[in-house]
Amino acid sequence: MTLEDRYRRLLAWYPKEHRASYEEEMLAVLLVGAAPGRERSSVRETYDLLRGAFAIRLRRAVGSVSRRRWHAAFHVAALLAPIWLLVLEVTRAAGYAVAAVLYPGTGPEMALKTFAIAVPYAVIAFLAWRDSPRVAAIVAWGWTIAYAWLVASPPDLGLSPVHVAWDSALFPGVGFGSVVRFVLPACVMAVMLTLAPSSGPAPLGARRLAGWTAVILMSLVAWIPLPGVGLLPLLGGAVAAVVAMRSAVGRRAVLILSPLMGVTLGWSRWVEDPANLPVVAASSVAVLAVTAWLARTGAPTSRPENA
Repeated sequence: MTLEDRYRRLLAWYPKEHRASYEEEMLAVLLVGAAPGRERSSVRETYDLLRGAFAIRLRRAVGSVSRRRWHAAFHVAALLAPIWLLVLEVTRAAGYAVAAVLYPGTGPEMALKTFAIAVPYAVIAFLAWRDSPRVAAIVAWGWTIAYAWLVASPPDLGLSPVHVAWDSALFPGVGFGSVVRFVLPACVMAVMLTLAPSSGPAPLGARRLAGWTAVILMSLVAWIPLPGVGLLPLLGGAVAAVVAMRSAVGRRAVLILSPLMGVTLGWSRWVEDPANLPVVAASSVAVLAVTAWLARTGAPTSRPENA
């Protein structure tokens, strides 16, 4: 690899628009200033180039154009949060239904109970889609409190839900640990709807909403261990990630959704241990607080870029 190639690799850290305008000029200056026979960039040059690249990206991340995108992305993420939990619960209910058919002794109770848990998320998603984020937030908090009571209710009431983790281990929904495990995602969703800016972009059309829902489904399926299919689920997750992150608004929406994805897909590793709860809560609050601030200070003056 030549010195020019190494410089180009460092310049690749700069935004695409910046490279289109200045890459050749910057490369010429670097090559003229390099000593004859050199094959690598110096430590100082590497540091200066990377520092400049990240400084430009940081300025763009909090600039007016970027903040309008954050504004649009937070509305998209707040809409997708209940859809994420809806798809998750419906997927679990479908798994229980299949188990009830294959093993008649298990009965349909678990499938019906889990499907009932999915219904409030459908209502919340519909309210958010109809551009009623405040009403959706109120319903979300009401459901979060009700869900916590259901999970913590005594088993003899028959209300306490039981979920199957992805490793097929049964967890009865009793006690503080179960409340945290199963109610925390609903709480994160309610926080996202509460923090969503009051004035939002035009709601997603049915076609685009269906596309995002398909991406969510593929992402969740990627985490289900299916014997005999090898890396197929992971491939589906990779495709979903590429589709979701192909636009500036989409990339930001995925980042805003990361706390919710973390407590739903990574809960068995993070939330199951109460000692990890402060870390999970602090990181989730940090991501949502910063992105909500960027979104609220980026009210668009014109229609933002589509997600």
